[in-house]
Amino acid sequence: MSDLPARRTRAYVDLDALAANLAALHAQSGGAGVVLPVKADAYGHGQAPVARRAVSEGVAMLAVANAQELAALRAAGIGHPTLILEDLFEDELPAAVSDPEARFNVSSNAYARLLSAAAEAAGATARVHVNIDTGMGRMGLLSDTPVEDVRTIAGLPGIEVEGVYSHFPDSDEEDLGAARLQLERFGEIVGAIERAGVPVRFRHVANSAAVMVFGPEAAFDLVRPGVSAYGMYPSTEVAERMRGVVDLRPCMTVVSALAKVTTYDREWTVGYGRSYPVGPGSRIGVVPVGYGDGYRRALSNCGTALVHGIRVPVCGRVSMDMITLDLTDLPEEPSVGDEVVLLGRQEWPHGGGTGVEPESREAAILAEEMAEAIDTISYEITCGFTPRIPRIYRGPGESDAQPL
Repeated sequence: MSDLPARRTRAYVDLDALAANLAALHAQSGGAGVVLPVKADAYGHGQAPVARRAVSEGVAMLAVANAQELAALRAAGIGHPTLILEDLFEDELPAAVSDPEARFNVSSNAYARLLSAAAEAAGATARVHVNIDTGMGRMGLLSDTPVEDVRTIAGLPGIEVEGVYSHFPDSDEEDLGAARLQLERFGEIVGAIERAGVPVRFRHVANSAAVMVFGPEAAFDLVRPGVSAYGMYPSTEVAERMRGVVDLRPCMTVVSALAKVTTYDREWTVGYGRSYPVGPGSRIGVVPVGYGDGYRRALSNCGTALVHGIRVPVCGRVSMDMITLDLTDLPEEPSVGDEVVLLGRQEWPHGGGTGVEPESREAAILAEEMAEAIDTISYEITCGFTPRIPRIYRGPGESDAQPL
């Protein structure tokens, strides 16, 4: 099996695009340090290769969701400072606190005490970032006395409060009123913590949208651009407001190839449920990708793909291993093996002849538009592509960039 060629359905990940996005977001923040979330397998792009390139580009810190993602980074030989964004369960703490580059979210006094006990038992110091709920209503510390709570946490044995942070639930919407109030509240809290004499090295609140729309105003010491680092705008509203100001390069291209092309000579139907009728002259292509690969079933009869540089419709239902495309309107005959782009950009040369330069057609499909077609978000599109689609990395070389 090892001598098989790589599967024709594959995802190309452009690490140079990642580096360019990180640089653009760093500049938009006014020079704040960058914390890159590499959770959920780096939003589907591949945790270890993305993390290695990000570290080479000078990111201040990585971020993961849980202890298992931290362990995967370390198993890949990546020992960079890493913030764990979730509270860990008690039985996960001993191994985590023994990692000198782990950083711990703390969102309650009770969890801080558990972390303190685990650190003391391991003879370690747990560096924590206290997550203060300024409006997210999820993991943060919800308190009327956040300064006293931070002071109490800082006084626990085995605990070093390295950071204080918060998170926006709606900085990607058209109305930024609530986000501005949150930003003001966070600024007031961190100012009061400093006046209380609790030394805090890092303050951070800005996610992708806040980095772009608020810039240095929301940057503090660190910023946490997630989806934007991978080349996707966090919402239509942010894209409309910021495209041309902060231009992002999508990092992922998902391609496959035509496995079969049928030109029908009769009335027929295509796929499960007989949901797509065809007639004489209809030309249908089969592509070996399906919901087993993370190509969403909701894209049945509403998705599109690129063939010969032209957008063609997904016809019929997406099945586990295959989709079908209506190729009837292509100006030339498609063949088995022709490239199909499911996400990303395609350039297709055509025409030409003796002494004549060929022309080319070019088109693109963005994760944002795939998401809009099925009423979800771009994050879910890239996170959803399964390991059955191999990732192939472009531009992995290290750089001499300044720290981000």
